[in-house]
Parts: sequence; C-alpha cells; structure tokens
Amino acid sequence: MIAPMVDSNDGRSDIFDFERRCASFFGPGGALATGCKNSSFTYEHRPQQQAMACAVARTLERGGHLAVEAGTGVGKSFAYLVPLIWHAVARGRKAVVSTHTISLQEQLLLKDIPFLRDLVGVSFETALMKGRSNYICLRRLARAELMRRDLFGSVAERELHRLRLWADRTADGSLQDLKQPPPDEIWSAVCAEEGNCRGARCPEFAHCHFMRARRRTQAADLLIVNHHLLFADLALRAQEAALLPEYDAVVLDEAHQVESVASDHLGIRLSQYAFEHWMRRLYQPDTQKGLLAVLRDGLTAHEVTQMWDDVAWMFKEARRLAGPDNDHSAHAIRHPLPLETTVPQRIRAICDGLYRQESLQKDEDLLSELRQARRRGVELRETLETFLKQGKADHVYWLELEGRNRQTVFYSAPIEVGSILHECLFGAFPSVILTSATMAVNGSLAYFRNRIGADPCEEIQVGTPFDYVRQMRIWIPRAMPDPSEGEEIFAPPCAAAVRHFARRTRGNAFVLFTSASLMKRVAALVREGLREDGLRLLVQNEGLGRRAMLEDFRGGGGAVLFGLDSFWMGVDVPGEALSNVMITRLPFAVPDHPLIQARLERIRERGGDPFREYSLPEAVIKFRQGVGRLIRSSTDTGVVVLLDRRVDTKWYGRWFLRSIPEVPVEIEDWAPPAIEGPSPPWE
Repeated sequence: MIAPMVDSNDGRSDIFDFERRCASFFGPGGALATGCKNSSFTYEHRPQQQAMACAVARTLERGGHLAVEAGTGVGKSFAYLVPLIWHAVARGRKAVVSTHTISLQEQLLLKDIPFLRDLVGVSFETALMKGRSNYICLRRLARAELMRRDLFGSVAERELHRLRLWADRTADGSLQDLKQPPPDEIWSAVCAEEGNCRGARCPEFAHCHFMRARRRTQAADLLIVNHHLLFADLALRAQEAALLPEYDAVVLDEAHQVESVASDHLGIRLSQYAFEHWMRRLYQPDTQKGLLAVLRDGLTAHEVTQMWDDVAWMFKEARRLAGPDNDHSAHAIRHPLPLETTVPQRIRAICDGLYRQESLQKDEDLLSELRQARRRGVELRETLETFLKQGKADHVYWLELEGRNRQTVFYSAPIEVGSILHECLFGAFPSVILTSATMAVNGSLAYFRNRIGADPCEEIQVGTPFDYVRQMRIWIPRAMPDPSEGEEIFAPPCAAAVRHFARRTRGNAFVLFTSASLMKRVAALVREGLREDGLRLLVQNEGLGRRAMLEDFRGGGGAVLFGLDSFWMGVDVPGEALSNVMITRLPFAVPDHPLIQARLERIRERGGDPFREYSLPEAVIKFRQGVGRLIRSSTDTGVVVLLDRRVDTKWYGRWFLRSIPEVPVEIEDWAPPAIEGPSPPWE
C-alpha cells in the first residue's frame, strides 16, 4: 500500500518524493504489479506508462500545463488517475477528468477506478457529473401525468406510464439508465431543468435524483465529465456562473477533440427544430395541446400558432437568399442576410404573454414552467438576432443542410479558439493535462498546442509498448488513380481494390471513407461481389445505427464495414474481428466548408501557407486515428491498406508515413481487373 503524500516542514510538498512514488507504483514489483496478480488485469511493466505518470505528477505539483501523446497500449488512464487522485486528496481540492466518449467514461468508472481504489493508499471519492437535463424530475413527471390530456397527444399516455414504472425503481434516475429513451417532447417535459427547480421547497427533494448526484459531486475528490459539460462550464465561468464545483486541476483525455468541442460551445447552432421544440411545448395548433392549453390563454396561443408559419418561412427564405443546394450542404454567409422576419418580434410578444401569466399564477409548479419557457424564448430570440446581425466578432457564419430531410441550420463558430482557451482554460487553472494517442504532426505537438492556445505547455511523447514491426503491415497498391481526379474515375478501381483486399483477409475489414457519396458508389459496385465471396457488407447510414453495426461486426463471420468520420476514431475492436483497415483516400478536409475556408484565409492573411499549416496537419492527425483502429492489444495483427497512392508519390506523403510507427511497407503490383497491364492511363 502507498501512504498519502504529506507536506514537508516548510509547508511545500516534496515534489521529488511525489514523483518517486509514481515511479515506484508503476515500476516492476510496485503496487500496480502486486494488484494485477489478484485481478483480471494483465500486468506488464510499461516504461512509457511510468514516464507519463511521473510527468503528470511533476506538472501537478509544480503547476503548469502538460501535453502527453501516449500511444495505444500505454495505459494512459492509470498514468494520470494515480497522480491526480493523490494530488486532489493531498490538496483538499477537486480534480476533473474530461473525456469525449461515453465508452471511455464507462471504462474509468466501471473498471479503472474500482481497480485502483485499494492500491493508491488514500481514501477518495469519485462522481460522474452529468448535465441537469439528463435526470428525471419527479415533480415534473407527476405534473405531466396529471395534465397529460392538455399537454400531449395520445401517444404520451403510454410513454408517461413507462417512465413512471422506470422512475419508481431506478437508482440512477438519468436518461442513460433507460433502455429506450422517450421522445424529446416527453423527456423535455419531465427532466430536471435549469431555472425550473424549487430546491429544498420541492415535495420530492428528498428523493430527487439530480440532488443526490449533486451531493455526491460535492463530496467527491475526483469528478468525471465529458468535454461538452466541461466547456459549458468554462463558458458560464466567463459570465461569473458555473456548472461544476470549484476545481484546480483538469485532465482532458481524448484531447484531439478539444478544438472541435470548444468551437461548438463558443459558437451558434440554431435549427428550425429548436424553435419548433419550444413552440410545441407551448402550443400545438393541430392537437391544441401544450402549456397554453392548460392555462386557457387563447391570445398567446394565437401568437404561437402564427409563429409556426413565420419560422418555416424564415428558414426557407434564408436558404433561398444564401443559395445552398443539395450539392453544397454548407454555404458561407459573409454579410448579414437581407432577411426581413417577424420571428424576433413574435417571440417577444409570446414572452410578454408568458410574463402576464406568471403574474396571475399561484400554482408554483406552473409558475416554474412559465418562467423556464420564457427564459428559453429570450435565449432563442437573442441567439437568432446575433446570427442575423452577425454580432459575434471574429466568427464565421454559415447555413448548413443537415439530415435526410435537409433541414436548414444556422451556424457560427470562432475562426480561432486558441486565444479564447488560453484565457478561460489554461489561464484559469493551475494545471491542465492534455493527453491522446494522436496529437503529434511531424514528430512535434507544436501544431496541436498552438491550435488550442496551450502556451506555455510542456510536451512529451512516450510512444507505445506494442511491437508494430511484428504486428502490422502496410500495403499500397501501385496501379490506383489519384482520388482527386474525381469519384467517377476513382470509384470503380476503389471498389475492385476493396473486394480484392477484403478477400485476402477473409473480411474482418474496416473501409474508411471521407465522402458519403464515394462510399455509396463503392458499396453499390462491390456489394454483389462481396456476397459471392461469402462476406457480409455493413454500410453506415443504411439502416443499422453505429453501435448496432459495431456489435454485428464484432460478431465475426467475415464482415466488411464501410464507415465515415465517426469510425475513424473512438472505435475499439481488438482481436481477430478486425485485421484489415482500408483507407480509401487521405483524409484532407473538404476545403469549401465555410469554417475551413475561414481558417485557411486567416493563415493566408498572416502570410502563411494554409496547406502546410492547417490542411496537411489536420489530415495527418485524422490519418493516424484511422490507422490506430487496427492494433488495440499486444496480440493483434493485421494490415493497413492505403488506396491513395499520393502517400507514396507526393512530397507530403512522407508526413503521413512518418506519423505512424515504423512498420514494413509493401508496394503491391496488383491492379484492378479493368486496367491490368503495364501502363494504366493515369500513370
């Protein structure tokens, strides 16, 4: 057992003793080795893990920031959890671990932390922090059941009954505990809401799941959150509010997602659905249901009825003025649109009606509902006006068509988040630790650190314990066209290559795409051939959800999975089920997306080279994530097939190959059947 760290006589912690404790804990014969003997964990001394833990300990004790690239297999969660727990307990201050994916949160909470609890030598408490709206509100559920005929349509009766049965037996009370989530309309009427909570005055206070979770949070030394909640908290702290209790040390795992998540929280996303969701809560003209039906407020209900048409016209007109079409889903809005809309005035009139109802209301539950509905209306109006007037400085604005129905969505995002994060994250906390398996470009973390404003920040790369020379091969077929020549030219040989290399590994293959249209073309061309070969084809967006596709694929049986962006990262399929990863083309971002365009233009304005300084580094990082799907354990073996010959023929190809572990690279003489021969037309 390891004793807790104590302060020396001069009041300062012994930094080097703390670091030595980490070296001992992770060393041969240390507490980790001892603990693994009596557990399901397999112990193998990993110098990379030991080096990372010591670096984290040193940073926490001295203060400052650290970026650690830790390759697959290092065991980086142990390497930051142990020193972070010691630091939090010794200082009496909370620490936060933030992840991007639910799967990593589950690993930390259900596997890693329980295992470490008896080994670290100190008593500590951990809590998972979720947003308030993830929890059922028992008071609102009872009110929704009582008023269901005025609030909802006929389908709600069954859903509310199911929610009641679940609420009476759940220990957690969160949406994630439900096997089948209810419709958004129902959940939004029964979940815990900011501004719609009566606290200790609530009759359900003693049984409130959110309050129980908050008490656990207050008592915890270590908080587990996701990136979205962390950045929502940072945004509120800039306004002198907060979602999380006070903390002074932060670890961001899966840190390669930081810039993207920060952009989401610092920008705008406003859809027609967001307005309709609010209006549906107030009044639905077709069913005559909603909060205003409960109140018998015909005047305000009439305003809501008119607003349904106003909102539909506003989005349709904005789309016409901006000019996006089905071939270009995103369209930059460089100047405020000449859009004359009555929606802001309509929202103001509705909010005035809600305020009048508040002054007449003696029912505290209804008063809470009215206040929250009015707050949401004000928020929608202010966000809409900011978008229409382009009121956020240094932001890019655009319209995007999303989903199968191609709904129009208003967006804005900061062109650069580095300066903002430098102030609200790195300038606000004594220690921020960033870690991921994929942050380096050309052997340095400088690009990653600059993008997110992590300066000053120490950086280390600890490598991987896996034997990649033995475990992995790269195959590059010689006779492939350049993907940049167009999908019509590239799709047929790509399909032939996919079938050929899938047969060689008897399936068990991921085929990663950067374009949905290319994926559909290749799927159509190769589907029958794979069936003849006895291989099963799973294609993203063809019925099965992402999780169901993965479960099917993990079952084996010679599956070939076609995936887009979400399959390039955060997917873990160890073992023989995945032995072949095909990358159809180098993952350069589409340069016509407004946000990408704005970032490239900003670099150009500074006299830089947009390709070298942004497009290439971003593609290298994503390439590394795709390649990283293959080897997930020390016993995995397999091949990465690169169908984009530019990795071998262009000067920048070496950036990609140097970014991954050194492995045997084989140039394949195979050529697609239609072009077999000594001189393909594109060579």
